[in-house]
Amino acid sequence: MNKLRILAWTLLLIVLMGTGIADSQSVSSSQRVLAYSAKPSPHPNSFLLKSPHGVTYRLSLVPELDVKKHVVVLDLVLQKPGQTEDDPNLLDSTGKLHGYQPYVFPASDFAGGAHKSAYGESRVLNLQKLGMALQIKVADVHVETTPAGSSQGLGYQFDDLTLEITTQKLAEGSSNKPGQ
Repeated sequence: MNKLRILAWTLLLIVLMGTGIADSQSVSSSQRVLAYSAKPSPHPNSFLLKSPHGVTYRLSLVPELDVKKHVVVLDLVLQKPGQTEDDPNLLDSTGKLHGYQPYVFPASDFAGGAHKSAYGESRVLNLQKLGMALQIKVADVHVETTPAGSSQGLGYQFDDLTLEITTQKLAEGSSNKPGQ
């Protein structure tokens, strides 16, 4: 009877350890896919993201349209859930940044493919105030020229953009510069 009890406890321990190992692997692998598509897509354009510190945020791809309603820019926006679109983007560390930032994806920058874009296929955003870093990889992108007669001349619009997003706990003393 003691041997049977020991065997049962051993099997239970093995099962519990296996569950713990599987859980720890899923926690460390926090890669998610975020996408914009002009056509129906299986990937979301917004999802809830849990930081390494357990705080929940909403990460979204927000389109910017030209006067002819072409999606010419996609902004990566991080906000606390329940906030309005007008609330600040937490990826903009100062609230004053302008121009081409690593969380801004203009269609014209991808005319030659992701590898030829200004930031390349991968970028990292260190979010010192949030204690995390976002690694962003452009997994797939397709742009096309805007139709003739556009008021801005030869421009580009998005057909689709797929990003692979990975979160990591930010090491102490890391830079506060976006994209570093």
